[in-house]
Amino acid sequence: MFNKSRSIITAREKDTLKEMCRDILLHIKEKERVLKVSFFYHASCDKEYIDTLDTLRATVKETIPFNTPLMSYIAQGTECNKLAAEITYLNDCGIGIERHDNYVLLSRGDSKEIITCGIVPHDVSVSAFEQSTEIFSVLNDILQSNGFDASNIYRQWNYIQHITSGKDGGQNYQELNDARSIFYSNCNWSNGYPAATGIGTSAGGVMVELYAIKGSEATNKAIDNPLQIAAHNYSQKVLDGKVIDVLTEKTTPKFERARILGDTIYISGTAAIKGEQSNSSDDATVQTAETMEIMDRLVAKDNIPAENNGSRYTLLRVYVKNADSLEEVKAYMEAHYPSIDKLFLVADICRPELLVEIEGIAHI
Repeated sequence: MFNKSRSIITAREKDTLKEMCRDILLHIKEKERVLKVSFFYHASCDKEYIDTLDTLRATVKETIPFNTPLMSYIAQGTECNKLAAEITYLNDCGIGIERHDNYVLLSRGDSKEIITCGIVPHDVSVSAFEQSTEIFSVLNDILQSNGFDASNIYRQWNYIQHITSGKDGGQNYQELNDARSIFYSNCNWSNGYPAATGIGTSAGGVMVELYAIKGSEATNKAIDNPLQIAAHNYSQKVLDGKVIDVLTEKTTPKFERARILGDTIYISGTAAIKGEQSNSSDDATVQTAETMEIMDRLVAKDNIPAENNGSRYTLLRVYVKNADSLEEVKAYMEAHYPSIDKLFLVADICRPELLVEIEGIAHI
C-alpha cells in the first residue's frame, strides 16, 4: 500500500471564493506531495455549482501550476459559510506518480493504486440512475485501462444531489444503488465490497470518487459491525423508491461498514442504525452519540480482523442534516473526541429520519 495522510484546512476569513481558495492553498506545505484537494462549499443551484467549480479549478491551477493535484468540489455547507478543504498527501518516497485529468496512478513494483477526483455526468437534468450509469462507465474505463476491475475498489464516495428525492416515485439514492449494483455485477466480491459513503449535496447532480488498489500484499479486509446488519444484506422493507425497469427488485447498498488496508481503517458513512432500523429521535445529539457508539464498536480491538493493539481515529467527517443542529453536534464531538481532526458539514442523509452521519479514518 501507499502511505497517505490527510489534513483539513478552512479559510481564515469569509472573503471572495477565489481569495478563500488561495488562502487554503497557500497554507499547504510541501505542495509537491499533494495528490488531491477536496473542497466543500454550499451551492444553491446547479449554475452556482458550475461557477464555483470553474473558479476553484482555475485558482488551483494558477496557484499550483506544476504537479497540479486532483480537485473535487462537493456542494455541502460548512461552518461559518467559509470554504473548507480536505487535503490528501503522499508520504512515501520513490513512488511512481502518473497524473491524469481525473485520476492519479501510483506505482511501486507490482503494487498500483488509483485515486480519482469527483467524476460527474455531462447532464444533471436526467435521472440519478442515468447520471450514475454514465459515471460508472467512466470509472470502469479508468480501471480497465490500468488493469483493474471494480473489485479492486477499497473506498468509494457517492455524492447525490437531493439524495432522498426523486422523479416519478423514484429515489435518487436508490437509483445510485441500482446503478452501482449493475456496475459491480461482473466482479467476484469474495473479499467483500468497498467501504463507502452515500451522502447528499445541494447541487451538482451525482458525483463519485474512488480509491482502488492491486498487487499490494498489505492486509485488505472488510470489517463488519456486530451492532448492524451489513448494508448489502438489508431487506427490501428499508429500501425506498421504486423498482427500475431493468431490474426485478430494488438493490441493496453494496458496501462494507469499513475496510482495513495495511494499518489504516477506512470507515464508511455511519448513522444511528442498529440492525437495519434507524434511531427515530429528533435530537441530533442523541443520534450523534449513538452513531459514535456504533463506530467505536466497529473499530474496537476485538472487531478488527488483523493483529492490533487497538486503534485511534485520525480524521472524521461529520455530516449534519440541519444547519441549526451543527453547533450542538460539534459541541458533543469536541467534548467526547477532542483531539481528532474533524470537518463539520451540512448535508442531507440517506434516510429522512436520520439527522447525522459520520465517516472517518482510524489507524491501528
